[in-house]
Amino acid sequence: MDGNVGEDVTRNVLTIASVPKQLKQPLSLEVRGECYMPKAAFAKLNARQETEGGTPFANPRNAAAGSLRQLDAKVTAARELDTFIYTLIEPEQFNVTTQHEAIAFMQALGFTTNPSSEVAGDMQAIDTYIKKYTTDRDALPYGIDGIVLKVNDLALQAQLGNTVKVPRWEIAYKFPPEEAETVIHDIVWTVGRTGVVTPTAVMDPVQLAGTTVARATLHNADMIRDKDI
Repeated sequence: MDGNVGEDVTRNVLTIASVPKQLKQPLSLEVRGECYMPKAAFAKLNARQETEGGTPFANPRNAAAGSLRQLDAKVTAARELDTFIYTLIEPEQFNVTTQHEAIAFMQALGFTTNPSSEVAGDMQAIDTYIKKYTTDRDALPYGIDGIVLKVNDLALQAQLGNTVKVPRWEIAYKFPPEEAETVIHDIVWTVGRTGVVTPTAVMDPVQLAGTTVARATLHNADMIRDKDI
């Protein structure tokens, strides 16, 4: 994977329960979305890592990425990944004219879409939505660090186009980072399968992003020294 050529993880993706093996209509189409690890699956995976003497994953995003790139699809299957599909490529082929219609269309075909998506009629509705999930995000069964706002009209999306890096028709609103104070009681050193030694902090449990955190990677000895732990 070098920025031009990616990795073929099809065999691993097919182990994810929410990825349909057959569509509800005989169509040829392209959709895009994201793979994630639910909070419960992340907690279970890290508990297993600790039991087996492995290094716990720092967060669900890293765990999902590592799980999807496994050489053995059985390992991926055991980690209970999930998906949300949110983009329909060439929607005009299916007479779909809005983002909201695209979500409903893909859901009807058997793809899993995010049930929290809504159409906002004005800025007040957007503000209300952001405030709701800023407050309630910990109650979601998956972690989020923000909300993506998109122009609903697909013709307007096409008219606005993209910059070199990102679309002009969507904005990512990021929540303020969560912080919690705790006490470190011990540092455990673990040796990974490649021989890399990693320090892990054992600390008083704290709640972050809806997950109880009692261990955290310290990455390396330099970080311990730099932070005077």
